[in-house]
Amino acid sequence: MKFTEPLANTYNQLTQAIGDQTTRVTIGNNGTTPSKGTIAEAVLYAHEHDLSLTVLIQPRLGVANFTDPELKIMEADILEAQQLGADGVIIGVLTADHQLDTEAMNNLIAAAGGMSVTFSTTIDVLADSEQASALKWLSDNGVDKVLTHLTGKTDTAQLSKLNNVAQAANLQLIVLSHSETESNQLNEQLNLTYFLQEI
Repeated sequence: MKFTEPLANTYNQLTQAIGDQTTRVTIGNNGTTPSKGTIAEAVLYAHEHDLSLTVLIQPRLGVANFTDPELKIMEADILEAQQLGADGVIIGVLTADHQLDTEAMNNLIAAAGGMSVTFSTTIDVLADSEQASALKWLSDNGVDKVLTHLTGKTDTAQLSKLNNVAQAANLQLIVLSHSETESNQLNEQLNLTYFLQEI
């Protein structure tokens, strides 16, 4: 069993990504938060087609140790997405020394009240020794999924370990995949079942 959720970067991409098996779709803006107008129209389209919509909330590319103004931007964007009817958000924040920023995450999770929360590929930046405690904290504080972009052949062992740690924390691991071939291989090799595939 394999489930693939499309990741669209524009409204047009989103409308073209919907297939018979699609139940969820994610909208971003090439790694950053999409505009209010894009979110509004994406929500309308998704809900008209009985799909749930997740919004990527990220003020910039790069390491996710965000400044206080950036965190305020993220909080405002989460509240906006919620008001527009989005079903979920993808967020992730680290401290300056690359630890899970629990204070910032608490505030953002609170802002997302009622929406599904996925922790971003920021999990890949954490040291292996930090992942178990970080994922447990996330699970205990309202996060239900975690996103990773560990997909290369050299990442297989690490990906398998992360999947085990996520399962132990009762989190669904989602692999950010670049192609159907890649996701099929990971599904066969590691029995991974949930993929977010870039369009």
